[in-house]
Amino acid sequence: SIAEASYNGIRFVMNKKLVPIVGGLVLVGLALSACGATPSAAAQAAIGVTAEGRVLPLQSATLSFNVGGQVAEILVNEGDKVKAGDVIVRLKNDSLRAAVTEAQAGVESAKAAQANAQRQLPRQIAAAQAEVKAAQAQQLLSAAGRDNQAAIFDAESALAQAKYGQQQLQTAVDTLNVYNRGDGSRADDLRLQLQSAMDVTQAAQAQLDALKAGSPNDRANVAQISAASASETAAQVRLNQLQAEADGKAVDTYEPEIKQAEATLLAAQLALSGTEIRAPFAGTIAQINLKPGEQVAAGTPAIVLADLSGWQVETKDLNEIKVPSVKVGQSVTVRADALPDVELKGKVESIGDVSQLNGGDVGYPVKIDLLDDDPRLRWGMTVEVTFEP
Repeated sequence: SIAEASYNGIRFVMNKKLVPIVGGLVLVGLALSACGATPSAAAQAAIGVTAEGRVLPLQSATLSFNVGGQVAEILVNEGDKVKAGDVIVRLKNDSLRAAVTEAQAGVESAKAAQANAQRQLPRQIAAAQAEVKAAQAQQLLSAAGRDNQAAIFDAESALAQAKYGQQQLQTAVDTLNVYNRGDGSRADDLRLQLQSAMDVTQAAQAQLDALKAGSPNDRANVAQISAASASETAAQVRLNQLQAEADGKAVDTYEPEIKQAEATLLAAQLALSGTEIRAPFAGTIAQINLKPGEQVAAGTPAIVLADLSGWQVETKDLNEIKVPSVKVGQSVTVRADALPDVELKGKVESIGDVSQLNGGDVGYPVKIDLLDDDPRLRWGMTVEVTFEP
């Protein structure tokens, strides 16, 4: 591997095979840069670039509550494995749980009412049809009970005839007056006939008015006809709605109630979810930072969850001279400081586009997928990474 050294202000980059030279100074292989110069990217690539890194899980997260409260129960221990969606910790939430239970019952009740109504829809349609027919029959029966209908028709005919006769006589009298023949027996006879016709017309009108006013029994029949007509209209509207629901052409009358109940349930569930921490992915509980009965504030780090099914390495000291020699997909060799007898193979997954400060130096983060594993590897171990040329 590569080592760096300096002598009298001159910096050397060398191979670790030691060779003695004049004056007792030990150099390593071929000096790649001297007199303060930095080796080129091509030279770095030729001998293999090295960097330091740390072992990390494939995925990790520090979990916290969205709201504050008292810890009611911790459902896991450190080292336990959990599946995505599993509840890890709960705050005290009795009232919220009761609200969710009540909202769930409301949704189930609304859906049960809808299902029951759909089962009874054919019977309700038949009942509405029967109501329409009954109202129509009541109208016919009440109309048949009006015993003056024929008399009214006759009276209307008699009135029309009387008005016509009166009009004829009035025309004749007016004609005599125009021609100055209003005196004499002829004119007197016409005036007498006109007065008689007017009396007949008046009597016919009075007869018709009396018939239309009707007897008490007739007025009751008229009221029954009106009531039966209103019943028919209402029953027909109901029948049309039921038939449209059965044909799928109308909105289910229970649908708004179901949507409201579901919205209430969702709001209750969201409120409850704020008092629970659930695993966002499958992994291992790496750390628990709270105890039952403890008061915690919103956002306080509570649980550390990690996917320990595999490992990756992240380096941060790859400087601007070295980073051009590194490519995504490039093979690497990883040696852990704590496990000198272990050599692991890996592959570059990503190279940071933005530099980061690392102890005052500028470096580019590089993530490496480890292709090998060792049961002794632990989160945070320091390693040396050699990027193979």
